[in-house]
Amino acid sequence: MRAVLVLAALTATAAPALAASPVNMLTINGSCEGLWLDTNDLTPTCGDQLMQMVYDDGRVGLYAFAGGQIFVFSGGSDSVVGDEIHQDVDQIILGKSETDIMAQPVRGSCVYENPYAGRALFTCEARDDQGWAYKLTFRTDGSPPVDELAE
Repeated sequence: MRAVLVLAALTATAAPALAASPVNMLTINGSCEGLWLDTNDLTPTCGDQLMQMVYDDGRVGLYAFAGGQIFVFSGGSDSVVGDEIHQDVDQIILGKSETDIMAQPVRGSCVYENPYAGRALFTCEARDDQGWAYKLTFRTDGSPPVDELAE
């Protein structure tokens, strides 16, 4: 399953990240507690893994998988507040295949607790100019993330 998620994530990022190379690709296990595309609740089809990709240009993508689609919360700047990372989100990338990718400008943020310290909560919220809301809530299972590029 992990290889499929890695391939899917690479496919989804191929178009928007052509100028950047991934430096970290983490697989994070747990449970999706919520995934919404505006009023559409995709939680029942949301997968039990996230991927976080960090690129050499400073961009970060948090990838959720649901119903055969990839949902990427993507942004650049971040800050550390206590034990959390607060990541700005300026783009949502939705994809079904390498040729079916849509990038939507948004304003929002993700907050990541430390997944190396045990169970951690990842939350993302963003809104586009048309008022559509994009939300993700994911809780890790307490196992540390796996760096796919280190293997």
